[in-house]
Amino acid sequence: MLSFYFIFYLATLVVSLVTFKKFVDTPLRFFPLLVAYTLFNEILGYFIINFEEFSFFDEPEYQWHNVVIYNLYQLIFFGYLFWLYHEVVKTKIYRLAIVTGAVVTGLAYLISIFFQDPLHSSLYYADCIGCVVVIIAIFLHLKELSKTKGRVNRYNLMVWINSGMLLFHTYFPYYILNGYLNVEFYLDYHLRQVLWIVVSIMYCLFIIGFLISRRNAFH
Repeated sequence: MLSFYFIFYLATLVVSLVTFKKFVDTPLRFFPLLVAYTLFNEILGYFIINFEEFSFFDEPEYQWHNVVIYNLYQLIFFGYLFWLYHEVVKTKIYRLAIVTGAVVTGLAYLISIFFQDPLHSSLYYADCIGCVVVIIAIFLHLKELSKTKGRVNRYNLMVWINSGMLLFHTYFPYYILNGYLNVEFYLDYHLRQVLWIVVSIMYCLFIIGFLISRRNAFH
């Protein structure tokens, strides 16, 4: 499992660094850091599950619990995406909508910790709200691009980032809600394996975007 994610994360990280000059002066300049953090997070999660020396807990029944690092990751991940879309959109009302969505997501996480233990459980309701806000932000950006002639094209890196993020954030709520609330369905239909495919496609879209994008097409 580690090797599966490692290949896509590492490939994306390498390609993003090689093509860094294409987006060094854009809000995507921090994207390689996010990919590197994602890679580190997955490696740490793997070691926590498989090696008790890396466990955060002394109790044997909790030694494999690594969800706390993913809860922290979600906060950082959503925080960056909200900032990214706030920066790339130009319409004031769209920016306000993204800020509002970010505040709602933050409140959702704050409320969730009173009902769910972030050390042992994913804050899945808040995660789903964050996904919805990201999807809204993506559509606002695409709508804005569609109004400007010639700016929605395959050489615009944000178009590829949008495509990958939209795919992932559309599937992830379905995946995580079933994983916690409908376990039998989750297992019967191999939703974890489907997630691997979705993640693979997402990172492939990122890689294509980094490779073929042009700086003068970024908006």
